[in-house]
Amino acid sequence: MPDHGEGPLEQVSTMGYGDRSDGAYNQWAKDYETDLTQYGYLSPGLVADAMHDYVGGTASIVDYACGTGLVGVELATRGFTTVDGVDFAQGMLDLAAEKTVAGRPVYRELLSLDLTNTIPIEDGAYDALVCVGAMGGGHLAPEHLPELMRTIVSGGIAAFYMNGVAYQNDNFAERFDALEDAGAWRITSQTASNYMAELDRPGMLVLASRP
Repeated sequence: MPDHGEGPLEQVSTMGYGDRSDGAYNQWAKDYETDLTQYGYLSPGLVADAMHDYVGGTASIVDYACGTGLVGVELATRGFTTVDGVDFAQGMLDLAAEKTVAGRPVYRELLSLDLTNTIPIEDGAYDALVCVGAMGGGHLAPEHLPELMRTIVSGGIAAFYMNGVAYQNDNFAERFDALEDAGAWRITSQTASNYMAELDRPGMLVLASRP
């Protein structure tokens, strides 16, 4: 049985579709990184490694659901210098704005947006996107992905890391295939792994490109 952890981690892990998560994340913001560190949070590094394998350091990347900037830090340590962050919780963004690597801000720009609505970003504005921990109940559903995908260039790569329980229980594999059939993306790979070293937390890394 997967371990949901305790406190805020359990709260956001057990939300249902239609639940608002921004309030929970704003309250959690100051302890977010400390809590995840104690669980051995691995997915930011896994996604940054995948992005490094597919695109060069000069690529522009949008980090959707960037939180406090953990993925941005991992991208910066791998040489990416043009990264924008988007999140619904302003409390998280305030902490992301403080992140630096080698004396440089991790993020070029930070935006507070509800990713379940139309995103005020131009088509093809970025070379690639990453999105970690934002798929599932209380967060994003597959039907929201075409709006995210349109913000990267044709042929651009997207890396999503999500909770494996939601992937299995909510039939994400079939729903992702349906998006591919509809022309929203082309799935490159779907790779299962555990994403918290100290908990049984199955996850799925999904890589896809924009047609």
